Amino acid sequence: MLLAIALGLLSQNSQGDYQFNGRSLGKDREQIALALATEFTFQELYGNLEERIETFERDFIYQKLQELGTSASYLNHHEGKLLDHLLSEYNPLN
Repeated sequence: MLLAIALGLLSQNSQGDYQFNGRSLGKDREQIALALATEFTFQELYGNLEERIETFERDFIYQKLQELGTSASYLNHHEGKLLDHLLSEYNPLN
């Protein structure tokens, strides 16, 4: 989910709901991530997100993750650790 936010695939509307392709997913990032990973109704949506993420170059993903890290003070502790892991995974020096 953090990758999708960093890459602009998921956006927030004025009410704070996250959206993908015009479909509202809710406000709570943790609940959305859990639903994407476990609920059958979200399997196709998850697949679409995954396909879109795979179209980006790794260097671009790393840059966007860095930008998210500097601008996203709203991330909780768990999300911060996940972001650190993603930064390490997409680091062009690795």
